[in-house]
Order: sequence, then C-alpha cells, then structure tokens
Amino acid sequence: MEKMTMKEAGRYANFLDRTIDELICLSNYGMDSRIYSITENHKKSASYKDAVDETVEVEFEDDAEIDVPNLTILLEDLFLEKSMLAESIAEAKKDLIIKIDDNKSMNLDAALEYAKLLRRFSESYLRPLANRKDKKTKENRTGYAFNVEGNQTPYIYEAEVITTIIYDTKPLSEKIKSNNYLADRISEKIDMAMNLQSVDFSAKFSYLDRCEDIINQYK
Repeated sequence: MEKMTMKEAGRYANFLDRTIDELICLSNYGMDSRIYSITENHKKSASYKDAVDETVEVEFEDDAEIDVPNLTILLEDLFLEKSMLAESIAEAKKDLIIKIDDNKSMNLDAALEYAKLLRRFSESYLRPLANRKDKKTKENRTGYAFNVEGNQTPYIYEAEVITTIIYDTKPLSEKIKSNNYLADRISEKIDMAMNLQSVDFSAKFSYLDRCEDIINQYK
C-alpha cells in the first residue's frame, strides 16, 4: 500500500469529484449516438406527387467515444475509488493529533474547527467590544415652559450626552492577541500534519488525467 499526504489525498478527492461530474454531464449531453437512434421518414410525395420519399438516419457528433455499459463501469469504479479514499482519509485522521497546548490535544478536524472559531471569537465578538470608546455628543432637546399668558410653549435647548464604557477594554485586546497567536500556531501544526505521508492509499487514477484520458482506458 502506498502512502500519500493529506493534501495529496484532498487533491485526489477533488479530482474524482470533478471527473464524476464531467462524466455524468457527458451522459446527459455528449454521447447521443450511444443513446439514440433517430430515423426521419421524409414523406415528400404526400405533398408533391413527383417528389421522392426518403429515409434519413440522423448522425450525431459525440464528445467522447464510450458506450453506456462501459461508462457505467467507469463511474462505478470512480464511486468505489472515492469511497475507499474517504475511508483511508478517515483512518489517517485518527492518528493525526494536534497539540493545542500543554493540557489539550485534538484530532485534525477538531483542530481546524477550533482555529477557525478562535478567529471568529476575536473578530466577531472581542474586537467590536475592544474598539468601543468613551464619547461626548451634543443633541438638541425640547423643553416646555409657561409664557406670560399662562400657555405651555416648547423651547429648544442643547444637551451634552456623555457615553462612558463601563468595562475594561484592555483585557479584551490582550485576549484578541492571544487567540490569534494560538490560532496561528494551531494552523502551523495542521499544515505540518497535512504534509505527512499519513494516508494509506494506492490511487487507481492520476489527478493529472483529463476526462478523455480515463475514458480511453474504458472504451
């Protein structure tokens, strides 16, 4: 059994997905001669007695030379290949443990999610709170008083509005730095793990193959 890195396995998985999509699209739009036989009976004499009736077999220009049975086998092989690859990736991930700190370790998927959540915590929650500042504004307000005639009348006056942040923003700024530092360190360890020869899998195809290259092996 050969080994590949997690990055190579991911690249190969994307290749298999893309090839499967292309072949299914081909079956719908690019191989009509392997699916249909169309005969046109031109009954010209019914409209013009001296005309000669004729029968025409419609010809198609296919995008690839493969018939339905062989395409079916090819797709089945690709589905099986993708499933086996997924199983090998899952097995490899069990052994890829990322050390978060002295007290905590996580598997690869959990570490990826944790690094993402740390950055989300910093940017969506902590930073808006850390960036809040005290402010002072002036606003026009309306008051009411009685005039000499005893009627209540409105008047405009200026109000100074003082907004004071009642929590300490400094610890939040420090938490942003520590979160982002930890997320970066986790990402570095993940990159190292992704480049280890950890996935036990022998690829049946090459991710550099074109769709027609694979078809040529099955037609």
